[in-house]
Amino acid sequence: MTNTVKKLDHIVNGVNTDAIVNIATHMAQDDNFGQFRFRADNQWINGSPSRTSIKNFYAGNGEQTERSQPLVVHADQPTFLARENTAPNAVEHYLNSLVSCLNTTIVAHASVQGIQRETLNITAEGEMDARGFFGVSNEVNRGYNKINVDIRAKTDTDEETLRNMLNYSPVYEMVSKAIPVEVKITIE
Repeated sequence: MTNTVKKLDHIVNGVNTDAIVNIATHMAQDDNFGQFRFRADNQWINGSPSRTSIKNFYAGNGEQTERSQPLVVHADQPTFLARENTAPNAVEHYLNSLVSCLNTTIVAHASVQGIQRETLNITAEGEMDARGFFGVSNEVNRGYNKINVDIRAKTDTDEETLRNMLNYSPVYEMVSKAIPVEVKITIE
């Protein structure tokens, strides 16, 4: 099944829609063009903090080396968990991955469809029982049991259209297939 895209303005919502349509066209013509491999290299620093370097990735039938320096992401634990609280912890990064991917997905798809948006705010809250992580109980999951996502948008489209766009998000798919994710959308 091939999805076609109606080309509108070149820049919509700050997104270069020509570039997105061009990439989608290449993927439609060459299945291998859509094969991506992202990489992350994490090193322990001391105590709880660690540092992840992200640089090159594979996409569009070749190695992408556009970053001259690696992007660096830090992780730590809150003081409550007897750590230094210098950066988000891994489960907070997980929520960040989800909400940032949802945001990117909605903006890209809305822009290509010519849907204007004034604001888009996405929050997520994950519920977990940390007794699994601490080894207190083997009867509970070690990760999130549920994630609640709240999307607030000021836009010229409706809730159903936005909800359909969520299905194109890679991280949303990974998360929602693993654990229940409830999404609330408010159009202002």
